[in-house]
Amino acid sequence: MYVGIDLVRTERWERLLTKFPARAEAIFTEAEIAHCEGKKAHKWESFAALWAVREAAGKALGIGIFGSAWRDAHVTWTKWGAPVLHLEGTFARRAEELGVTDMAVSISHEGGMAAAVVVMQGGSHDTHNDSGSESAR
Repeated sequence: MYVGIDLVRTERWERLLTKFPARAEAIFTEAEIAHCEGKKAHKWESFAALWAVREAAGKALGIGIFGSAWRDAHVTWTKWGAPVLHLEGTFARRAEELGVTDMAVSISHEGGMAAAVVVMQGGSHDTHNDSGSESAR
């Protein structure tokens, strides 16, 4: 099992997307933007939480977010509003290398902070042996 968590200040996303609104389209999918905009007064919390999902997914995969595209992790929602995590590009390749067979994501925001937890199941459970050396075991 692989787990990643991230905590984000919502104020940071309000400042960033107010100053550079086009960044939202570069970072988030159309569905994610529509979801956040639909939250009205809580849209900044929602944008921050979706960024936290990306960071948490990279941490669960053991590679962080650098070297990946902003949309390598994105979220859709079930008819009940539960978030569903999707991986593409670098994140999808890493999940395949690890043998990930299932994923779950939980998102929350409160008091100017947004958080996401990503849990991935399956695989070798060995994120620390990328070098191939015996000493890493």
